[in-house]
Amino acid sequence: MKQIIFSIFFVFLWLSGEAAVRLPSVLASGMVLQRNSVVKIWGWAGQGEMVKIAASWLAEPVQTTTGADGKWSVAITTGPAGGPHSMVITGTNKIVLTDILFGEVWVCSGQSNMEFTINMLGGWEKYKNEKKDLGTSDYTQIRLCQVAHAWESVPQDSCKATWKRATVKNVYDFSATAWFFGRELFNRLHVPVGLISTNIGGTPAEAWTDRKYLEADENLHYFLKSPNSDQSNYRNASGLYNAMVHPLLNFRISGVIWYQGESNRYQSDLYEKLFTTMIRNWREAWKQGDFPFYYVQIAPFAYEENIDAAAYLREAQFKALSVPNTGMAVTMDIGNPGNIHPANKQDVGLRLALLALSGTYGFENIICKGPEYRSMTVEGSSVRLFFENVQGGLFKKGEDLTCFKIAGKDNVFYQADAKIDGHCVVVTSQNVSEPVSVRYAFSDTDSVNLFNQAGLPAVPFRTDTIPFFNRPVEIVYSTDSLTGLKQLSLKCSDTLCQVRYSLDGTEPDKSSVLYQKPILLDHSCSIGARAFKGSLVSSLVSKSKYFRHAGINKRITTTHPFAKQYPGGSNALLDGVQGSEDFTDSFWQGYQGVDFDAIIDLGDTISVKNICAGFMQNSGSWIFLPTLVQISISKDGVKYSPSREIKTMESQKTTDVILKEYCFEPGIGSEQQQPGSGQTGPVARFIRIYAKNTGFCPKWHPGKGGKAWLFVDEIIINF
Repeated sequence: MKQIIFSIFFVFLWLSGEAAVRLPSVLASGMVLQRNSVVKIWGWAGQGEMVKIAASWLAEPVQTTTGADGKWSVAITTGPAGGPHSMVITGTNKIVLTDILFGEVWVCSGQSNMEFTINMLGGWEKYKNEKKDLGTSDYTQIRLCQVAHAWESVPQDSCKATWKRATVKNVYDFSATAWFFGRELFNRLHVPVGLISTNIGGTPAEAWTDRKYLEADENLHYFLKSPNSDQSNYRNASGLYNAMVHPLLNFRISGVIWYQGESNRYQSDLYEKLFTTMIRNWREAWKQGDFPFYYVQIAPFAYEENIDAAAYLREAQFKALSVPNTGMAVTMDIGNPGNIHPANKQDVGLRLALLALSGTYGFENIICKGPEYRSMTVEGSSVRLFFENVQGGLFKKGEDLTCFKIAGKDNVFYQADAKIDGHCVVVTSQNVSEPVSVRYAFSDTDSVNLFNQAGLPAVPFRTDTIPFFNRPVEIVYSTDSLTGLKQLSLKCSDTLCQVRYSLDGTEPDKSSVLYQKPILLDHSCSIGARAFKGSLVSSLVSKSKYFRHAGINKRITTTHPFAKQYPGGSNALLDGVQGSEDFTDSFWQGYQGVDFDAIIDLGDTISVKNICAGFMQNSGSWIFLPTLVQISISKDGVKYSPSREIKTMESQKTTDVILKEYCFEPGIGSEQQQPGSGQTGPVARFIRIYAKNTGFCPKWHPGKGGKAWLFVDEIIINF
């Protein structure tokens, strides 16, 4: 009742023009405002209320009146780099901001490789020199602003954001890439630097793009109906732009750094259009012209699909350099094929800073780009490759140049011998007498050793134009209302595609059954589905396993809630569908730092043959198998049979993705077996599954001390 009265009183005050003046959280004490600029100060107050802004650097205060919506804003001029300054905003109340600096403000956005902190990458033990530098140098004029994770279906005016000074403690839990970028700017410019970190791991570029830009381009309609649009909020088109970018648009910035792409590798042929549209979207929304936009080309990593999709994604990123005032930091020499989150963020930040120092701040004699392929000539059985950005010449690290491949008219690529010849590279292969095409570092995992004298790696490239076509087929399960059976639907977001499928585990080809309508599943099966578009065949086969078992759609109660940032819903463990190696495929449940403890109510007592629970290990994503699993059964939900305990023997150190089932066979002869019943196993109504989380990432892990994830798959109850 008190809360209702307070709410009514608040509304009355707002309608009467007496609501307290408020600021967005990004405007706060300790912030950095863009130097020598006209910046906007804005907020909310009562309707028609006068708001006065007095700033220590202004000769006279400025004032404004709110509109009918209670919003207000003023434009004020900032001076040269320095501070601290203060500001007082007065309405019916007073807000005092202190410790304001003037300097360079950069937005730092993307997915997990921008999000990952020193802490998440292994702690200060991996960055001892950097910690020492922080402890002995004064970096308190670098300010760190963290935007809280959020998703919204429509653009928002505010977000949760906090400003902190750069200290050993605060940098520890801030974007490592952003920090090393900002530190380099500070050391070279000698002005305050503000870093606004707004990023979420595992997110695609369409989530960071305003919906109206996706709707305006027919080529981008795919992203409005792609599988991402039906998954968790954080991956949904435009949701992150609405919640974590739009609220920042009034805040004047110098530019943006961006690290993302892994989550869009399946859409490589569409990414150039998507990414360049996103850049245009941000620039037009910020209304600051074509501000600098520097980004990172994704690093080598052994993705599970093994179709070199990441190589084509890197190509799309390179093509995006056609947009004015952009730059790309290459990381092909500092990745880790066994870890999608390589720990070397110092060089990533440095290379982004070199782009800014040269392109934005006009530093001369700074080499900020590695060698880029320009053209080729065929010389008999060899190919001569010409490069740009070869200041000081080309050189290799190691005995021989690697990662070059060569092909003839048959488009079959062979490893090539490569030698530096001045500013060129000459490639040959005894398998190709009449070469036509060359590729360099054009795979998911290639780690390069060709550099210019500045130590910057050559950009991956290919001279052929073989199309890359990849359209995933979404496998959707529902329950048929008439029969109660599972119903299988196959969807391709590209409406020009046909889908062919199999139910016996074979890989679909052009002769496989054409999908035309939903399929009723009355038995367990292994599903394969593939998209076809004219002569193009998708490189990716969507796969799923369906198990018809006694637990489907039954009630499950867990001690701890599952993490909702991943798409597995409340029924993910009893829907008959086994998850893939991709833990974001909507068929897994994730639990961070807690055990999995669940009780399944089958509704009636049945004869139980065996019970299997699936789990995943993906140490690069902080996911580990449980240290042990206990399974027990009960007829009444009170007295359970002695639990079967299964311990995990697999090493946590492996970089391979492991999918493991822990199975329990109650066995004939149990005290819950009904003699003479003819049943194949003991009867039970309740099943308890307990899986112990390893707790924290182990000492050897880059995320040492961080809470480990436990991912749970389908619980199969055979009867």
